[in-house]
Order: sequence, then structure tokens, then C-alpha cells
Amino acid sequence: MSFEIDDGTRPGLGVVVSLLDRGDGQSRLIMDDVRSQSRVRATAWDFDAFYTHKSHDNAVLDDMALTDDDYRGIGIALVARLLALNGRTKS
Repeated sequence: MSFEIDDGTRPGLGVVVSLLDRGDGQSRLIMDDVRSQSRVRATAWDFDAFYTHKSHDNAVLDDMALTDDDYRGIGIALVARLLALNGRTKS
């Protein structure tokens, strides 16, 4: 995947993805909606709403050995939420 040069412009809404080690051999991948008052690269993002989460086995995560369906699901959830936040959903 090749990326374009970053022009520094940012949207007002986005998604933050974080990883929480649950301490029981599982980690939770969490997606939260965030909001920014500034549309530039160096901006502060504030929590807006919880979106979704899914738990995974630590050993599988550490080895980057999720199934293709798991990786696909993460990507679909992320892109679908970004489209929804930007009002680009299909009926």
C-alpha cells in the first residue's frame, strides 16, 4: 500500500483504536469515536462515543496470527464507522 504525501488536513471526526490487555490471556481491541475542534495535523482528539470492541487471545495477537476473517472484520468495522461518521452511508 502506498500513501500520498500528508497535506496536514484532518476531519472533525475520527476513530481511535486501542488495545487493552485484560490480564487473563486476552486483550480487547477497542474502537472509540473521537472529535476534534481543529482540522490540522497537530490536533487534540476528545472522546465522543464508544463504537465497538472485540477480545482476542494474547498469543494470537502477539504473533500477528489472527485469521483473515478477523483482519477483514477489523478493517470493515473501521472503514464502515469512518464512512458513517462522515455521512457517507448507503440506505
